[in-house]
Amino acid sequence: MERQDKKYRILNSMYEAVVYVMAVVMFFLLIGNVYTILRQLPETILTGDKHLFDTMITQVLTFFVLIELIRAFTEYLEFRRVRLYIMAELAAIFVLREILIMLYAQELDWLKLLSISVLLVSVAVVRTLAIIHTPAKR
Repeated sequence: MERQDKKYRILNSMYEAVVYVMAVVMFFLLIGNVYTILRQLPETILTGDKHLFDTMITQVLTFFVLIELIRAFTEYLEFRRVRLYIMAELAAIFVLREILIMLYAQELDWLKLLSISVLLVSVAVVRTLAIIHTPAKR
């Protein structure tokens, strides 16, 4: 039994190392995203190019998704488990990002709008249920 516990400890240590590396990678992606936004900001303002402005909006919305991803990784490292409500928040932010991009580009038809709305409501229900029925309350 002790040998099997040692294998699980080694496997868990490797898993935590991978999660830690991914958290660091996500942090560097966030820094890169901020650098790209700040580098393109003067050119976007001075030229008023619509394509640059579209790219800037997408990058700012991606910034918020990256923040939530980093938060999910740090929550895992702190509590050693994936919190469902954080993942639901991340999914909601990603869906809202897509909605905002489609609204800005005026590429929404009724079927896309309906399907994304159902997805967003589903994510909200999952998040609410995850908060109501936490493992700590059992």
